[in-house]
Amino acid sequence: MVKRNNNRGTGVDKLDHRVTVLLKEWAGLSGFYGYKEFGLEEVLALLNTAGWKTDVDASDPAARVVVQFKDGSVVRRSKFTLDEKGRALKVY
Repeated sequence: MVKRNNNRGTGVDKLDHRVTVLLKEWAGLSGFYGYKEFGLEEVLALLNTAGWKTDVDASDPAARVVVQFKDGSVVRRSKFTLDEKGRALKVY
């Protein structure tokens, strides 16, 4: 039997990756194009145009809260946390 090594990065890296994937999904839902090859900062810059504003709260090192606004009202909200095994999970 083969044992897998799931330690592919620190918890912060995993959270940032999950946030990047989420923001790319939101960019597609918001009608933007050309975002698939972007990194976290580039996707945030794209999403903060045309009346959209996206905030990523990284004040807690074990969680990320992402909120997207359109013309001052909340459109989408999501939260990711680390579990006891170091996995980045979405909190519903």
